[in-house]
Amino acid sequence: MFSNSLNKTVVIMTMMMTWLSLSKWNMKIMMWFMMDNISHIFIMLTLYISILIAFSSYNINKLMLPISSSSLILYFAFMYNDLLLFYTAFEMILIPMFIIITINGKQSERLQAGLFLLLYTITASLPLLISIIFINPFSSFSQMNILNYQFPTPILFIMAFLVKMPMFLTHLWLPKAHVEAPVEGSMILAAILLKLGGYGMIRSLPMMYKKIHMMNNWIISISLMGASMTSMNCIRQKDMKSIIALSSVAHMAMVITSLMSMKMYGMKGAMLMMIGHGLISSALFLMINTLYIQNHTRNIIMMKGSKTKCQFTMMWMFLLLIANISAPPTINIMSEIFIFTSSLQWSMLSMIMILITFMLSSSFSMMMYTSIIQGQNNKIPQFNYLNMKTNMAFMAHITPTVMITFKSEILI
Repeated sequence: MFSNSLNKTVVIMTMMMTWLSLSKWNMKIMMWFMMDNISHIFIMLTLYISILIAFSSYNINKLMLPISSSSLILYFAFMYNDLLLFYTAFEMILIPMFIIITINGKQSERLQAGLFLLLYTITASLPLLISIIFINPFSSFSQMNILNYQFPTPILFIMAFLVKMPMFLTHLWLPKAHVEAPVEGSMILAAILLKLGGYGMIRSLPMMYKKIHMMNNWIISISLMGASMTSMNCIRQKDMKSIIALSSVAHMAMVITSLMSMKMYGMKGAMLMMIGHGLISSALFLMINTLYIQNHTRNIIMMKGSKTKCQFTMMWMFLLLIANISAPPTINIMSEIFIFTSSLQWSMLSMIMILITFMLSSSFSMMMYTSIIQGQNNKIPQFNYLNMKTNMAFMAHITPTVMITFKSEILI
């Protein structure tokens, strides 16, 4: 059963969504809030992942306050129309995440991970605040299509979003935060917090449309190069949590590439990939935590021979890794098709780096799975079953990625 704090959070979110849906006629309300299809999608993802975190966690009573606070702040961030209010929520989310990492982490490096999170994101978000003040402190996202400013403004405006996603070269905080955070923190970080940067990029595109050609070549080139390099780095990692954290950088690099191509297919591919990655990455971090509980290690070498010891766990891991490499019929295969199409419309040369990234991302997923299932290891305890709670959590993560494939028009 969920705790009272989560029940209150879910009730507040549901009531606010209903209230805003019925209040679109009130212009005073809509000056502050915005509830379109994009907001609905990310709010529903926030609500869904928050419930799954509470359902699958064994320490939810200890973490309920920061998790509920994170969910509520993210909920309002996806709902705000006013730029200054959005910036406030954009920065406030760092407080509960810092608490989750530094207080509830297990290793001494958690303090360094928390500082990296604060330094990278706060430093990059200062230009966003300057841009909002330069534009108009009372402006809103709905006015983006009529804003027309000098060239530096778009760069300053999206810098915070690129670091939050994060873009390659600004991603060093993410692996540290993932490795040191408890499973609940990793799930909300990968599933929702990274998508806040993508959401900001989507909202900023109308302002950048006429001037994006002056900088999108650089951003797309760095992202494509970063996607292939981080995928290659995943192959040499031994910690499973580090592998999934770095794979998130590669996936978000593809999202940045598709958005900066300024094509309609790119927008569709980015939305689908963010939803698919949010669900699958959350499930993978939950899977790694399950394996850690069973084997007391995250090292691939020390987990060899898990196929005969943890059969049900390996079955779920196979399904999740298949979804992670965008195998059909998951939503990720559709997202990669759209991203590939939009990138080719931008430049045919991008096909080379994209194909290399797809190949490497499939390689490290298959390598991780085959390394774990092969061999013999008598030190691994026998776990022939998973409890109903864990099985339902994995099922709840992977089922939407398949079902949305057959009803993708609800997202795009």
